[in-house]
Amino acid sequence: MRTRSLLTILIPAGVMLAACGSDSNTSSTAAASTTVAAATTTAASTDGTSSPAAAATVATATDPELGSYLVDAKGRTLYLFEKDQGTTTACTGGCADNWPPLVSSGAPAAGDGVDAAQLSTANGVQPNQVTYHGHLLYYFAGDQAAGDTNGVGIPSWYTVDPAGAAIDKD
Repeated sequence: MRTRSLLTILIPAGVMLAACGSDSNTSSTAAASTTVAAATTTAASTDGTSSPAAAATVATATDPELGSYLVDAKGRTLYLFEKDQGTTTACTGGCADNWPPLVSSGAPAAGDGVDAAQLSTANGVQPNQVTYHGHLLYYFAGDQAAGDTNGVGIPSWYTVDPAGAAIDKD
């Protein structure tokens, strides 16, 4: 799962960085960003990240390098964006296509290792975006399966520990 060719990691990461740096893409990254956004939209519509189909559950998973970190009910890694100002998102435009929000139709549920009192929702990228310890939570479009952490190392994006802090492994 973690063994991937260098190109498989670097190309999507480059596209994601370009999209988060600005809302305007150059012509060379626009096509790649559109491809990634289309794939994200398809995935989002089947797993509930683009519209709240059910109450979201936030739990923890453990990784030898990251330790304990937040995931959704399916084990997909959740991230925070350090440029957000509380529950005001700084991730818009192409950034939001590559970092879709975790949304919930009602009060989010706490799974194992998560403090239920710290879970809430806010109007971030979308209404009812899940927050934890005041941080908006996002997925990374480059993570395709439970346990994927391909967003680690992308500037300003971090996995979240159970105390609500960014896990900085840079």
